[in-house]
Amino acid sequence: MNADLTKPFPWERVIQALAYALLVAAFIIGQIAARTDYDGLLKREMPELVLSLSPENRELPVVYKTEEDGKASSDVVVMADGEGYGGPLVVGIRAERTDNGARIKEIIVLRHKETPPFLDRLNKKNFFRQFAGKDVSDNFIAGDDVDVISGASVSSIGFTAAVREAVHLGAVQHLDLAATWQQPSWNIGPNDAILVILFALAFYAAYRRDKAAKYARYLVMAGALVFVGFYANTSISLGSLAGIVMGYIPPLKQHPLWWIMMIGVLGSVIVLGRNIYCQFICPFGVVQNLLQKISGIQLRIKPQVQRQARTMIFSLSWVALMLIFLSAHPALGSYEPFAMMFSLEGLGIQWYILPAAIIGAFFVPNFWCRLFCPVGLYLNETVRLRRSIRSRFVGMRNREEPKEILNDPRDLGA
Repeated sequence: MNADLTKPFPWERVIQALAYALLVAAFIIGQIAARTDYDGLLKREMPELVLSLSPENRELPVVYKTEEDGKASSDVVVMADGEGYGGPLVVGIRAERTDNGARIKEIIVLRHKETPPFLDRLNKKNFFRQFAGKDVSDNFIAGDDVDVISGASVSSIGFTAAVREAVHLGAVQHLDLAATWQQPSWNIGPNDAILVILFALAFYAAYRRDKAAKYARYLVMAGALVFVGFYANTSISLGSLAGIVMGYIPPLKQHPLWWIMMIGVLGSVIVLGRNIYCQFICPFGVVQNLLQKISGIQLRIKPQVQRQARTMIFSLSWVALMLIFLSAHPALGSYEPFAMMFSLEGLGIQWYILPAAIIGAFFVPNFWCRLFCPVGLYLNETVRLRRSIRSRFVGMRNREEPKEILNDPRDLGA
């Protein structure tokens, strides 16, 4: 059978397949490279101690004993894994043995996946210095005997949990101490309740058209700007979604705020077929709406420009995902200006993207959302996919049971 020579070669499909294959390859390579080499971390981050350290064990937590002039000293270095907001982290804990146990001398961050500005905030506020002098049998509970840094509370909780688990396990296994310390309880507070209320109001505003829904919308927008944006700074980014793909999921007990945000965002998209986040919860969207109200200018975007922007977003996000997967570090590929907007702390290109997004919002409604935002595009694509699947399912059932099935637009998320 002869091939149809008049049919053009499907270059677009080939390029798409190659792009997906490269993403998968980058993911695999990044996961292999991300395996923890404790000796390598020591040589890179603690070179002054390498020659005086010898491994006491190879099971977590990894314990190294220090030596002075060929003799064992009272100091040990404990290395252990933890789970932060952005993904896995490794801490090194220098401790000094005492007659009754051990006392911490220094905390060293050996590896982390946190957004760099958040870690810088911890260092500037001397977060890690507060551990010096603490006994290994202390509770090490964030907000109790460990101070939480405002604006980086999630990272504070993650590092505290890593230190707590390492020193407590080391105290039991290597110092034969009894577990007299208090166990952390569920870290649920008013911040979690506020976010739940915001989502509840957003759902109400999305599905109702009465006067109360209008007021609910205003309350959600104000809460999104003040709480989600400036206070908690928990905007969803491309790195947030990529972190889920890589399995970087914070423990529910330590980070309920993260779980509430993700369940609210992804649940509304997958279960309800509505992009509640971009419509109500995104604080940067609120900023754009305010800027548009101030200027009053509403330039229209031609459909062909909108289609080209869609292609550009996919291209930019592909480059960002390649960087994220290869480095196994979600924050390194997030180019969105959210953190820069609400904390004035950003990375490289974000310093240039934010002014452009703000200026554009004065002239074009939802400038960033419509032309550059990868999160909004992927969430909306998921909504379209969900609606397509559901419509086909409803259509199949309509053909099988035409008298029993009603086509309710609300079932399709309309």
